[in-house]
Amino acid sequence: MTEKPYVLAIDSGTQSVRAIVFDRRGGMVAREAAPHEPYFSLKPGWAEQDPADYWKKLCLVLRRLMARPEFDRDELAACAITTQRANLIATDERGDPLRASIIWLDQRRAEGVEIPEGMPEVLKLYAALSKMNWLRLNEPEVHRRAARFLTVAGWFTYKLTGRFADSTGMQVGVWPFDMTSQKWYDHDMMFDIVGCRPEQMAELRPPGEVLGTVTAAAAEETGLPEGLPVVASAGDKQCETLGSGCTGHGTAVLSYGTAAVVGTTSRTYMASPTLEYYTWPSAVPGAWNPEFFLFRGYWLVSWFRDQFGYRETLEAREEGLPTEEILNREAARIPPGSDGLVVQPYWTPHPALAPKARGAVVGWTDVHTRAHLYRAILEGIAYALKDGIPILERDFGTEITELKVSGGGAKSDVAMQITADVFGVPAARPSTIETCALGAAINAAVAAGWYKDTDEAVANMTKADRVFEPNEENVAVYEELYSGVHRRLYPALKDIHETLNKVAG
Repeated sequence: MTEKPYVLAIDSGTQSVRAIVFDRRGGMVAREAAPHEPYFSLKPGWAEQDPADYWKKLCLVLRRLMARPEFDRDELAACAITTQRANLIATDERGDPLRASIIWLDQRRAEGVEIPEGMPEVLKLYAALSKMNWLRLNEPEVHRRAARFLTVAGWFTYKLTGRFADSTGMQVGVWPFDMTSQKWYDHDMMFDIVGCRPEQMAELRPPGEVLGTVTAAAAEETGLPEGLPVVASAGDKQCETLGSGCTGHGTAVLSYGTAAVVGTTSRTYMASPTLEYYTWPSAVPGAWNPEFFLFRGYWLVSWFRDQFGYRETLEAREEGLPTEEILNREAARIPPGSDGLVVQPYWTPHPALAPKARGAVVGWTDVHTRAHLYRAILEGIAYALKDGIPILERDFGTEITELKVSGGGAKSDVAMQITADVFGVPAARPSTIETCALGAAINAAVAAGWYKDTDEAVANMTKADRVFEPNEENVAVYEELYSGVHRRLYPALKDIHETLNKVAG
């Protein structure tokens, strides 16, 4: 075990990059952050970012962090990286990007990819969604020159260590990656289907293992100590799951972010053939995270604020508070169930459970106000995520008895109590909002030898700020609305949604 008392977590998302130093108990010692340049769209449905900006901002925050007085950089035991997922960076043999990064929000498809006769239909979709296939068909010169196809974390690892190495936990999206074995496929067919070759892939290591050490050149650019171990971690959602304290064992995690997710950690692999949920390799080595998605999660809170929250925004400016705090204060005055107002939160449909859905609000009367609608949105998000619990329990053979809640929505006491009451189980808010970075720090702590495994690290480095217990009266109200309204709403409106979709084009 190293005697060095700190680990470093790098968390590079779509909007910003953060570098955070944690101690052995998961306490935040120092933090620096910088915004990324916004993603750009050269054509409708495209979403790209400049890798040079990723590296520039990472170097900036690391130099700032290494100059902080709260710790000495030579006291760092290890560093781990977590980033946004399902991105593609194509590089030459020197690791220099050949074009912009195609990010997870990108919607382009590689149309017309041929796959061998007799293969499952799902492979046609897999081939069409491959960013590497899109390059092969539309930018053949870039595809020809590409020596490596990397994730953001894989590229950062190369820039820091000089090694083309990455974590199994970063292989989210379309890669020639066998989810069952958590290795690259050992035959060429899957590489051909997604448009790449085995030698273009990074060397994989499970979370918690060392990928390499910081080179002298990288130390000069970043301020990191030369020789610092760089440790495999996982994608941002998987790290958020780990950093929230969810390693399975009857616990689920709710991520109240732009997209809202309910998921868990399983030691067995299971995939949903109908895409009720997505299963990805976990930040826990040898485990998986099934994730049930609501694609427009707390994005709806921002949508409501921007469309209907002008008065609250002015009030928030006067009081020096976030607009959401004023909205939550108003929502707290509304009774559970919003006086019979129910929101179906499918501003973007669920591909398996509600493929034709649109957003809907039902139950309006003359007593309802904007505060009712705001609270009904919070309740509707919880209803929609609750749909995922019996599916996860069915397929993974576990009963969910506790929730860990992370993301921006977890800061709201109103949202937390709604969550406990709708799900009918305790909902715990972590002591830090930086659960994603903490998940990466846990991987670094295991690699440093502080703890024998992730379970022991989680027990020592995560804790709840507050646990919201379900209120029996509220649980009864929500169960009636969930079973009697929410579960029946989509089937009742399905034909209407299809007509609206046809009219709206």
